[in-house]
Amino acid sequence: MKSERHQAILNLLERRHTVSVNDIAHELGVSTMTVRRDLADLSAEELVTRIHGGAQLPHSAHGTTLSRIHSPDEKHHQNVQQKRAVAMLAAQHVHTGDSIFMGGGSILEMMCEYLPKRGIRVLTNSAPVFSLLADNAEVDLYLIGGTYQPKTRAFILPSSNSGFFGLTASKAFVSATGIFDNEVFGSHIDAATVLADALNRADERYIVTDDQKVGRRDYYAFTTLDRIDAVFTNPDATPEHLEALRFWTNVITG
Repeated sequence: MKSERHQAILNLLERRHTVSVNDIAHELGVSTMTVRRDLADLSAEELVTRIHGGAQLPHSAHGTTLSRIHSPDEKHHQNVQQKRAVAMLAAQHVHTGDSIFMGGGSILEMMCEYLPKRGIRVLTNSAPVFSLLADNAEVDLYLIGGTYQPKTRAFILPSSNSGFFGLTASKAFVSATGIFDNEVFGSHIDAATVLADALNRADERYIVTDDQKVGRRDYYAFTTLDRIDAVFTNPDATPEHLEALRFWTNVITG
């Protein structure tokens, strides 16, 4: 189906940033004519930029890829093995007696499966994280209120306000939609401000992300790597991405 081909092309571009018409045709098992029509459709929606012989994702003025905003369902089907490895790794750093903040995102939702089953306190602004932990009476669970944002399934507040009302957590685990140089990015300013507030109030601050986010900008930088205790990322991360992260902070891959 056309919609499935379009999604497959976007997923391919997310991994490679630039791909040729021939490569796409080979990957999808379709004709180059079909690929050119699909790229024309995606270009009309400003989801890709056409180049000679292929396409790439749109770029910012600084030349780094600007990620389009994916739906939560899309994110759950991207880089699944890498994300699950990161989720398991991060969960190993949560122990009985810990009070933690968890932001939203597919990796943090996967992380819920591997957390200790009792004796922890979890603060979150993510509706899926809350739902995944809600049936466990042995977990002290707190949902930070605000306005529900269906696109991200998270609760947000205007960027000038805090949703924590004095609450603190010993450890904060948040994801990112982009990491470029020392800056950590999110797609929505109000949601990212909640994450920044959570990090500011935590004793230990962690970014939980797959390495495909490294080298990308997004719309709002909500913290910097030099303020983060460590980044959890997938064990098969590229040497270039690991080097970029380690310049600013600790990196945990297993």
